[in-house]
Amino acid sequence: MADADAAAALRDMPRAEMAKHLLQVLSTSAPMPLRPQDAALLEGAEAFRFGTDDSRCAWSVGQGPLVLMVHGWGGRGVQMAPLANTLASAGYRCVFFDAGGHGDSRREPIGFDTFIKDAAALSDHVGEAVHAWIGHSAGGLGMMASRALKSVQADRYVCIAAPRFPYVPLETLKSRFSASDPVLDLVKPTLAAQFETDWRSLEAGAAYAPAGASKLLLAYDFDDERVRHADAERIAEGWPGAQILKTEMLGHNKILRSLQVAARTLAFLDSGG
Repeated sequence: MADADAAAALRDMPRAEMAKHLLQVLSTSAPMPLRPQDAALLEGAEAFRFGTDDSRCAWSVGQGPLVLMVHGWGGRGVQMAPLANTLASAGYRCVFFDAGGHGDSRREPIGFDTFIKDAAALSDHVGEAVHAWIGHSAGGLGMMASRALKSVQADRYVCIAAPRFPYVPLETLKSRFSASDPVLDLVKPTLAAQFETDWRSLEAGAAYAPAGASKLLLAYDFDDERVRHADAERIAEGWPGAQILKTEMLGHNKILRSLQVAARTLAFLDSGG
């Protein structure tokens, strides 16, 4: 059903029923196809599986301090491969994966808690100290939330186009299905429950509360059509010493292939302070 037709069909539903339907829409994602050029990026990577029933697919490249990487909503792990390969060539071991319901991992409903739980499962699987976590978009938000919820730890964190709180799905529902604010207000508690908190705390940036001496790099693009680049400054307000990198004309996904972002990330991981 086209979005316009779906919006028309939903318009006469009671608010609670419409909110329930929209939450079901959010929990369903068609896997991003693996293009030949993407598959080529996995050549030479060591494939392995982890998680319950080995349901998650993952790849490891390079040797050295460990860097774990999380893709975004509706994506797949290979999107992190260009950055992973760059870091691996500079002396890091980089691990990226397909989150549940994404890529070649097990088909299942998805949510922000998918990224939160999968980050913890990957950390448990590797069983060694993590130098850095790098997360894109919803994966970055889930990765940061997993610190307090699942005791995920690292010396450094890199968030690339990661929203400060989960407003992106609400804006998507509003634009695609003409969801009203009262209906979206009924969706918010379910999204907040995925973070084991309430919406007000999430909106205040609770997922990005600083922890110990860990360092944070925030990379955002001025022309991102999904995530507000000003989120970087808002997050940095609550994280002393957070670094910010802003790019232009890359949008939400091309930023992952940015040489500028790769260079700044490498410098950030190499820094001793």
